[in-house]
Amino acid sequence: MWAVGVLAVVAGVGVLVNAHCYIDPSVINKSDRDQQENYLKILEPINGQSAAAWKDDHGNSYDFKVCEDVNPLTFTNVSIMKTLDSKKMVLGYNNRTLVTKDRNWLMLTFLGGQKLENCSKNTSEAHVLFICDHHERQVQIKMLNDSQSTLMCTSTFIVRHRCVCSPSSEGLSGGAIFFILLLVAFLGYFVFGFFYLRLVKGAKGIEQIPNRPFWFRVGNMLADGCGAVFRCDRYCGGASTANSYSGYSPIDERLAQDLRDTDRDSTLLSP
Repeated sequence: MWAVGVLAVVAGVGVLVNAHCYIDPSVINKSDRDQQENYLKILEPINGQSAAAWKDDHGNSYDFKVCEDVNPLTFTNVSIMKTLDSKKMVLGYNNRTLVTKDRNWLMLTFLGGQKLENCSKNTSEAHVLFICDHHERQVQIKMLNDSQSTLMCTSTFIVRHRCVCSPSSEGLSGGAIFFILLLVAFLGYFVFGFFYLRLVKGAKGIEQIPNRPFWFRVGNMLADGCGAVFRCDRYCGGASTANSYSGYSPIDERLAQDLRDTDRDSTLLSP
């Protein structure tokens, strides 16, 4: 009984100690290391969550636990494991991880795994790609199908979860929210103004439009604004008089000139 108690305590301590991922010692640069450690904090809400065992087409089953040992009594620092015919294979260690991230995905790489079949290297590595999914709250893992066998020494898995979604990738932008509020305020102004004029003032027909004179002048004001912008010769005072253009004069001036010429001809032809 005492031995069982000691074993339980040791197992509990082992789980407690290995409940996190650690950056691989090969990352020497401090800024890179700090950056990757910050990326790991994104996974803290799902640390310790287990994915349901998944099998591929060849009968291999895979167990995955986010930054925690899958089987702490048998393997230490192992978060992802492959099983075939009761034979377990370590695909990588959670104390030797690399992390890369972009806007809506995060790649967690486990290094130091056992050598895979057809792999020329002595060790393998496992890539777990976390992809943003706003509706996914559970950890579900699937293996990327490598039908061409191009990744001999790596195993790639995909996990969809909401924890890696960028804050700006969900919901509306600030400009969209402002536009919606402006539209709601505009509609509210018309609706409440309409009912106020109808029920309180007893208005009928077009008299129910709030601030009716202003809205009836909007078209003219817009036209004046366009004229002021695109007809500067009229509104800016920079145009010369019409008589300055050679060969052109207003119609009324031409008529007056023709009348004067007619009177002059009549005078010359009179006896």
